[in-house]
Amino acid sequence: MQPALNDSERKSQQRRIRLTVAYDGTDYRGWQFQPEGPTIQRRLEEALEKILGEKARVTGAGRTDAGAHALGQVAHFDTLNKLPAKVIERALNATLPREIRVRLVTEMPETFHARYSALWKMYRYQIADMHRPESTFLLRTNWLRNTGVDLEILNQCCSIVLGEHDFSTFSKKEGARKNHLCRVYEAYWKKEETSLSFEIKADRFLRGMVRMLVGGMLAVAGRRAIVDDFSSALASLGRWRMAVPAPACGLTLVQVEYPEKFK
Repeated sequence: MQPALNDSERKSQQRRIRLTVAYDGTDYRGWQFQPEGPTIQRRLEEALEKILGEKARVTGAGRTDAGAHALGQVAHFDTLNKLPAKVIERALNATLPREIRVRLVTEMPETFHARYSALWKMYRYQIADMHRPESTFLLRTNWLRNTGVDLEILNQCCSIVLGEHDFSTFSKKEGARKNHLCRVYEAYWKKEETSLSFEIKADRFLRGMVRMLVGGMLAVAGRRAIVDDFSSALASLGRWRMAVPAPACGLTLVQVEYPEKFK
């Protein structure tokens, strides 16, 4: 039996592993570990313990809501296990449930942090026309509703959120959080024949922010409010009755971007 490592020895032998993960979050209570109910983090940690023979704490780039999805969630964990990254990748995909797929596993320097090293994140919100017969097959990843709304008005709202703003109005309360500033780099709506999609890229996101922005913008495009109301709500830092969160099913974390040294 080998002697236990002291903290200094453990740190010197530890490897930091980065995961890029895609998942259908319909049947999960979000990314972050919860005392009850399945979460993506819990499933990853359970799979890693089987593969590595040790417990591994998985840290994500950000939380996703219950029922929301990801194409490019990024996470990291530390391990003393010497299994090559590609072996860990194959083993995870053989162990995890099929709605969670690990797209890439890479070894990183210890300075990499999935959350704090991120430059920006991109989310997409998808809406499918509820009257189309094929919409039944999209209900896990789209909000099924009327898509006949004014695209120009939606993008007027997008122009208002660009830049740095306090998004208190478009976020759910989070304990003692004091900083509600987010810098939005891109925000736009696209319309296809039978679908709508909203994409937003920012340095950080608050809890419920994307879904509440979607709800507020659609209220304006549906003539239940005007663009000036949306602008005033963003500036007022209070509650706005039109900022009702869109359903989580349409929300996907698309990408997390990092500095070149972590590519």
